[in-house]
Amino acid sequence: MEDNIETSLTGNEKAVIVGVLLPGDAPEKLDEQLAELQSLLDTLGVQVTGRIVQKRQKLTPNCYIGVGKVQDIKDLAASTQAKLVVFDHALSAPQVRNLEEMTGCVVLDRTGIILEIFSRHARTNQAKAQVEIAKLEYLLPRLSGAWSHFQRQRGGGSLQRGMGEKQIEIDRRRARERIARLQKQLEQFRKEKATQRKSRSNELKVAIVGYTNSGKTTLMKGLTKSQVAPKDELFATLETNIKTIDPRTRPKILLSDTVGFIRNLPHGLVASFRTTLDEVNEADLLLHVVDVSYPHYEDHIHVTRSVLEEMGAGDIPQILVFNKVDKLNDPILPRILRAAYPGCIVASAVSEKDVLNVRDHIYAFFRKNLLTFRLSIPVDNNNAQSLVYRNCLIISKDYDEEGDHVLFHAQATRPTLAKLRNYIVSVEDESFLTDKVESEP
Repeated sequence: MEDNIETSLTGNEKAVIVGVLLPGDAPEKLDEQLAELQSLLDTLGVQVTGRIVQKRQKLTPNCYIGVGKVQDIKDLAASTQAKLVVFDHALSAPQVRNLEEMTGCVVLDRTGIILEIFSRHARTNQAKAQVEIAKLEYLLPRLSGAWSHFQRQRGGGSLQRGMGEKQIEIDRRRARERIARLQKQLEQFRKEKATQRKSRSNELKVAIVGYTNSGKTTLMKGLTKSQVAPKDELFATLETNIKTIDPRTRPKILLSDTVGFIRNLPHGLVASFRTTLDEVNEADLLLHVVDVSYPHYEDHIHVTRSVLEEMGAGDIPQILVFNKVDKLNDPILPRILRAAYPGCIVASAVSEKDVLNVRDHIYAFFRKNLLTFRLSIPVDNNNAQSLVYRNCLIISKDYDEEGDHVLFHAQATRPTLAKLRNYIVSVEDESFLTDKVESEP
């Protein structure tokens, strides 16, 4: 096994997608899920040539769906020259093996497709390591049944099959060894990131979260005036981008754009991307961006909140930003949203006026949580004064009668004020003074 495992998808394949409608499932929801699966395949350049849906009372252990429907899949794939069958559900290794034998096609599930997209979009060493761990962990139990589409690159066609059982056992062992090495690399990345976050402890931190392709990067670009190029595709952002909203703002506010979420996001990806997603856990505020032009945007809200809970970030304050209002044909919906979600923002990330409104909401959130205080700092203490200028909102500045102390009336976060505690004259928030007394030896 080489250092990286590549999928065999070249982007020229044709695919048949498969969904199952169980009792209690809404047909329109299944249609939306299959449409999303098709969007995932579009991102990979795979052409969907057909769709199969089966209503079932329960799933079949050996091949997930009924044997008769498997024959329908085989016939449809043959008639449309599709060599790939993709299920909108997670499949077990035996199910993959059985389905491949019965259809004569390569069989993948939703998780495998998402992993392939992440793999193609990974750019940094950290992102590549994170994706590879998730792929290897997904691959291990499937080596005997699905190795043909997660194999080492080698000569020949893109849909080759077969490796000896002995080779499979060798590759299982090498995969485990590779996972161990990659996890050590990620641990080093985590230490480096932790050091970087510690150096930013004086800054206020905002993380943009939301369903994939909801417009997070476009909003990031508008808020920070950066040159981040948004892309209209799923999972375009894998690495966390961190920018300052306005360099002149005190305290400084950092904005991070994170990987998008999606329903049934593989647990292995959430775990592997812990280093990247730690930026979310460290945030003081989350901007939860929702594509309001999507008919069932409530589902996207639910998915994002569920992933945040899984990450341990469910209690971080959020501002809901209903984006893409410019694509709405319903003029009443914005009023309904504001009534249903108090404190939300209805906006278009491509509108400068709306972006400024989002920025003002961010400022207002932090402003009400700043501590107001007075300091007296010796005029020759440049370090303490520099800390004030860099991280405090200065209301007024003066000098004492002797001229040997600078007097600041300012606002800042609790961590910043803690670093200036030796110069505090008064604080409007009495609890801080109580903390100060209790913390002193």
